[in-house]
Amino acid sequence: MMPDSTSKQSGVFGSVKKQVNSDFSSTVTWVLIPIGIGLNAMGDFIANTLKLPLFLDNIGTVLLAILVGPWAAALTGGLSNLISGMIGNPVQMAFVLTPIAMGLVAGYLARYGWFENTKKVIVPGILLGLTSVIFSVPVVVMVFGGVTGAGMSLITSLFVASGLNIVMSALISQLIVDLIDKTIMAYAAYFIAQSVPKRYLPKQGQEVMS
Repeated sequence: MMPDSTSKQSGVFGSVKKQVNSDFSSTVTWVLIPIGIGLNAMGDFIANTLKLPLFLDNIGTVLLAILVGPWAAALTGGLSNLISGMIGNPVQMAFVLTPIAMGLVAGYLARYGWFENTKKVIVPGILLGLTSVIFSVPVVVMVFGGVTGAGMSLITSLFVASGLNIVMSALISQLIVDLIDKTIMAYAAYFIAQSVPKRYLPKQGQEVMS
């Protein structure tokens, strides 16, 4: 007898619920989340202060993905954007789905062994860059007209000046910046995770870093 669609949905929902519970079952998770938010804020501050055409604002999100799991990482990324938006950078509010998606992608990549060594980390860097492009470009174009005030807007303006339309200019500049930015963040999070003594790591962190 074939399982009906309700059973399948229940199975998927049950699996997701189990994964969510696993991410948040440890006290260490709730200690790491504010640390991750702080790392995100620090990266964002450095990028803005130095006027870099980078973001560096999700190192903590990726760190939580490695050490805890996708759902804790998604919460860390989402809260980071919401807090940043409420205390002085409202632009971040419009991009709240981007770090949530990145946290989920990075967390599942970590669970499948893509943060085991330096050679593999390049793959999460690229995939996180593509994830950011998919979720960010529509917001950049439709909400901000291709200009967000970030350092990347200068790159977009250069492409527009060369004759490309705003959509293609935003897409190409976002792709270039995000692939570099997310690769840097993936490696930064990886090396931070490597520096944490294993006895202090949650279960996933111990498995990923083994």
